[in-house]
Amino acid sequence: MKSFKFYLMVALVAATTCAGFTSCSDDDDEESTVNPATRVVAETKKHDTAILLCTFGSTYNESLDVYDNIIADFQKQFPQTDIYMSFTSRTCIGRAEASTGEARYKLDQWLKAIGDAGYTRVAVQSLHVIPGEEYLSLMNTDIKKNFMIDWYPHIDVLKGANLLSTDDDTEEVSKILYNHYKDKLTDKKNIVLLMGHGNPDVNYNANGKYLDVQNKLQAKAANGNIFVGTVDYGEMLFWPKEEEEKEADRISVASAEQMISNYPGCIYSQVMKYCKTNNLQPADVTIYLAPFMSIAGDHAHNDLWGIEAIAENKGLDEVELNTNEYSWRERLEKAGFKVDRAFEAHPVGQADADHGIKDGCGIKALGSYPEIRAIWVNHLKEQWDADAWENGEDYQPEA
Repeated sequence: MKSFKFYLMVALVAATTCAGFTSCSDDDDEESTVNPATRVVAETKKHDTAILLCTFGSTYNESLDVYDNIIADFQKQFPQTDIYMSFTSRTCIGRAEASTGEARYKLDQWLKAIGDAGYTRVAVQSLHVIPGEEYLSLMNTDIKKNFMIDWYPHIDVLKGANLLSTDDDTEEVSKILYNHYKDKLTDKKNIVLLMGHGNPDVNYNANGKYLDVQNKLQAKAANGNIFVGTVDYGEMLFWPKEEEEKEADRISVASAEQMISNYPGCIYSQVMKYCKTNNLQPADVTIYLAPFMSIAGDHAHNDLWGIEAIAENKGLDEVELNTNEYSWRERLEKAGFKVDRAFEAHPVGQADADHGIKDGCGIKALGSYPEIRAIWVNHLKEQWDADAWENGEDYQPEA
């Protein structure tokens, strides 16, 4: 395990723009003539095959154990390989280095270091949840165009798909989550809410994966009391984006009904409709929150739980429902719901910890489930067993 942590701490890098994270500067420093990742790869290389795990990324300490577990799972399945991990979120590179004290490299530096190290094969496994903007940029631009075609056409490459790449994946993930929350879901007065990331562009069909998961979860839960929303996709936000600019001092029963009619997909409408259907008031209902993301990072802590608001002792009097500026927890409590702050949550007494805490945080993300990590591993193994290696030679222009 010590070696796994070494790979993790030296390997986290950045590739594409991340939406929704606290902003970090994307301005490049003056280009160095020496690639710092080259030394890391040279000191690590033991085999002819490398695996590059590509995750959306985080600056939060809670993610470290999850990343360790992911690396360990892949090492167990593929022992004759060297395993590295990279972020695909470029905006987090500076904060990640500041949080852990370890240097992070740009994805092009990491890829070139691997390419120059003499590997004959490189397997790239996405740890993204949906086939959205980040995933497509990684596979189509960074790996295919840059690495395979422009830089190293002679190196064989294998590509493993994101978590929800097939209907079978969606079924398996929903089954795992239902089995985890089923005791809560037996009571009509409980609701489980899952927050995914999502793409802001409505044209990304990948956003539909969240609704697919919700439909399968609700089919398993007799009460239908589990919902999936996003922090970035307009139709599945807590509050509809179109309504944010409209004036609404407080939410009345009539306006809630109007919301349900006009914006049935937003989380507020779904929980209010659930209450209406089951003759419940918000005060009767306890809500359990969890991220539908690979790790518990900034979105889980602040957009979902509002940990910074807890640390600052912000009261609900200043929270508005008609904006996505506040966390789901704050607005749910503002609407009168009871949010369970003890179940799989960040310890309130450590709410002011910078970038989370290494131990003791109970927020459970998708990567925390061994069964879900196995889906990512199996995606690569299926390609491996099918001998689906390819290189960029066929894309080269004829002499």
